[in-house]
Amino acid sequence: MKKIISFALILTMLVCVIPICGNAAENQKETIYFDDGSYMTVEINTIRTRASGSVSGSKPYTYYGSDGVAKWVATLSGSFTYNGSSATCTSSSVDVTIYNSAWYTVSKSASKSGNTASASVTMGEKRGGVTVTTFPISLSMSCDKNGNLS
Repeated sequence: MKKIISFALILTMLVCVIPICGNAAENQKETIYFDDGSYMTVEINTIRTRASGSVSGSKPYTYYGSDGVAKWVATLSGSFTYNGSSATCTSSSVDVTIYNSAWYTVSKSASKSGNTASASVTMGEKRGGVTVTTFPISLSMSCDKNGNLS
């Protein structure tokens, strides 16, 4: 009898320390290097909701200068539905956060088609009041039939 009670207490304690979460987040990250020494990190942050068959996520593209300091981040956000045989993008948006005042947003737009959220962003860099660099980027995030984002 003592063994059963001990086992029950241990099991209860284990269940109590396991975090119960309605949303589970998953992250993936890659780095793209450019010839001038600058680079960009691309992450996928997935948020699974309690309701099965829907998932949302964000995909920040963070640009770092050759000095290793973040200059700006363009973040694509999307929501998707999936059912095991197909997936559909239900919303798409893009936001830009600037960390270095030499950079500014030239243009940005977001769209959705099929199972893909997309965006186009063009950033500009000014020195002495003159634009010296423009940096166009295409952002994309897709959902497969099982709710996996890429």
